[in-house]
Amino acid sequence: MTAANLFANKDDNHFREALRLYEAKQYKKTVKTLDGILKRNPQHYESFSLKGLALYYSNLPEKGQALEYINKGISKGSTDPVVCHITGLYYRAVKNYKEAAKWYDAAMKNNSSNKGILRDLSSCLTQIRDYKHLVTPRLGYLEDQPAYRANWTAAAVAHYLNGQYKNAENVLTKIEELISDHLADADMFEHSECLLFKNRIIYASGDVERAYDHLLVLEKEGQVGDGLKLQEYKAQYLEELGKPEQASFVYRKLLQRNSDNVSYYYSLERCLGTDKMSVSVRLALYEKLSKFYPRADPPQFIPLLFLKGEMFAKKAEQYILGQLRRGVPATFVNVKPLYKRKSNQEVLYKIVRKFYDGESKENPLTRCWTGYYLAQHYYRLREYSKALEMIEEVICTTPTLVELYIVKARIFKRLNKLELAADTMDKARRLDLQDRFVNCKATKYFLRADKVSKAVDTVSLFTRNEGTPNGVQDLHMMQCVWFLTESAEAYFRLYKLDLKEWQEKYYKEGSEENPDHIYLLARENFRKKLIRTLGLAIKRYRAVIKVFEEYEDDQFDFHHYSMRKGTPRTYLNMLHWEDELYHQPLFLRSAVGITKLYMEVLGHKDLYQKLLCAPDHNLNKTKKEKKDEVKKHEELVEYSRGYAKDQDVFGESTLKAYAGIPEKTKNGTVVDVIDTTAELMKLASRVDKETSVDGLYVVFRVNQYLRKYVLGLQALNRIYSFDRNNHNVGYMYLQLLKDMKGDDTQDAIKRILQIGLKKNFADLLEMDEDESLARKLVENYFQKDNLNTAISVVEAQRVEASKVFEARLMDLKEQLDPYSCGLLEYEQIN
Repeated sequence: MTAANLFANKDDNHFREALRLYEAKQYKKTVKTLDGILKRNPQHYESFSLKGLALYYSNLPEKGQALEYINKGISKGSTDPVVCHITGLYYRAVKNYKEAAKWYDAAMKNNSSNKGILRDLSSCLTQIRDYKHLVTPRLGYLEDQPAYRANWTAAAVAHYLNGQYKNAENVLTKIEELISDHLADADMFEHSECLLFKNRIIYASGDVERAYDHLLVLEKEGQVGDGLKLQEYKAQYLEELGKPEQASFVYRKLLQRNSDNVSYYYSLERCLGTDKMSVSVRLALYEKLSKFYPRADPPQFIPLLFLKGEMFAKKAEQYILGQLRRGVPATFVNVKPLYKRKSNQEVLYKIVRKFYDGESKENPLTRCWTGYYLAQHYYRLREYSKALEMIEEVICTTPTLVELYIVKARIFKRLNKLELAADTMDKARRLDLQDRFVNCKATKYFLRADKVSKAVDTVSLFTRNEGTPNGVQDLHMMQCVWFLTESAEAYFRLYKLDLKEWQEKYYKEGSEENPDHIYLLARENFRKKLIRTLGLAIKRYRAVIKVFEEYEDDQFDFHHYSMRKGTPRTYLNMLHWEDELYHQPLFLRSAVGITKLYMEVLGHKDLYQKLLCAPDHNLNKTKKEKKDEVKKHEELVEYSRGYAKDQDVFGESTLKAYAGIPEKTKNGTVVDVIDTTAELMKLASRVDKETSVDGLYVVFRVNQYLRKYVLGLQALNRIYSFDRNNHNVGYMYLQLLKDMKGDDTQDAIKRILQIGLKKNFADLLEMDEDESLARKLVENYFQKDNLNTAISVVEAQRVEASKVFEARLMDLKEQLDPYSCGLLEYEQIN
């Protein structure tokens, strides 16, 4: 920011000095200087704004008043370009990019001479995906700084994102003409990328033939460094232009570059038309390709996907035994896709079993890997006792092979012997202490067994632990999402077990007649443990959400950086990835978990208000007991702390907010730490996607709690539209039906729900008897024998208890493996 020559009087000169101090990051001196100005001139609105910005970045006690001063500046000088610019800088700092864009735009409309604002405005508009208004600031900045190619590229990208392909192409063509005689060697990478980007713009416009002709020119001139993409685009265009024969030649060239790329083989088949021909023709093609590329795996494996009978058995034997003789550990993983067809399973087993009983005996290592394959075969077929017997047999002959113990641990896990599984995986870890992968596997298995402390100690062997008792803080800083997610789920399971024990032993006051000191002390310690475990589950889930928020924020700098580096294609790929950020499996898993946790607290506020409040009876602790308790608490805080400056390690503030307990400061002032409604709605909006079952489940649960039943109905209908028999549909329908019949639901909402449900569930609405409805729901939505179906049945049973649901649940437990049954037990604790 520059003060320019806007200031004439004494206050303005002091303001200019404050700006210089701000830019030097001397925020305390900045505030002091601004206070002097405001003391003399309370109407100096620029000083209010700058003081707010300086306070935000400072460590002064008044830091919390930053927004107040920003608003004072706006109220007194909303049309001043300096005030607007500073306000934009503040909102950008707090990552409110929509407001930042608003005030940057206001600064320019109020004739700010600082054209750099246009660059920041463009970044903010891209961050919030407001492409409609992006072109104007990009072109404005280009007009001010036309000497930099990055600005031309940025303008072209803005047109492209708006679907203005002709304008985007014209911008790139113009800069190509201007710099054609001035390209240095250092410019060639950027030039190459921009040429390919221009080609993709032409393709996106729908003119495939012109895109192909342009690509031929680029190929002839040799100005494109990314030869791989050039050939892939060429093949794609030829296919779309109806020239499959020419495209096939290009795919053959690509296979020469990378003969292990499976997609090239399928594309080649498509171009040759063999994908629609007889099996013998397809086989002949792949046999020929195998001769050309004898070391490549795809031409040997792909035929196994379409061959059947004796021909399949013959080729499968060649493929599998060839790998087993070479001692390939991943043999089973390589053929695992073949197990989807049940007829293949017996054939593959006979091949490997015959080899194990015969030829493999000649070589101990070959026999080891063959037995390793068979153990995984039995595991895949859920024959866990046979799998365990086989892996034990192999371990007896080769007791130092890490992979064998990993499979053994997986078998124990499926048998729900989680502690034994974790110990076995830890034994594998101790066989190779330098292997980070096995260390992570052991950590994960300890977490699955709810041994959080052992998991933390194990993973800490590979983390930076300076100044901390373990690696938890390092794992937070390194954004180790799998660890945070598994930790959250482990704490949630531990909390469920503790809750069950609490309800049995301590929940009812007066359950012990004349309780003694030992009982009261045990009760209080258990209460603290219960809250601590639940709070840590929340903290870890929130840490996952924070990581993904950081991923989202990290893209901001690339809106300018990528243009400067000349990588528009990679930049557009990044934008696409960011658009799908909150629909990644790990985030959805955490979103579902934290939603269930929040609903647990919100649905039983009385219980949690009681748990979170200190006991009203005097425990009469001795000095030693108090000292030991303080020491133990401090150790737990340090052991569990996720962030260095975290003052709420066990998440009590969050729990109190969701339990409806007002948070108070030391002087007794009530403060709002968390806006629970806003947080829930923000989570729901992030995961809201047409084809995401988990995301729509979260949307439904949140809106159902907030009594926004119409939005819940929309979530139900959207799942129904792409998966009519989804297990969630049955539970959601039953919940909405109950809400519709509720006395506290408004008549207008009832009519909307009646009409909405009638659209897809008219037959269910006609049923009067609860048992008949339950049978129909089981028949339509709870038929699949998997854990997700079982969980939905449990949720439906909570909404409306039914013997039909109970019977289906018992049947599901018989079909599920022991590990899934164990997870289901946690879901049933309420």
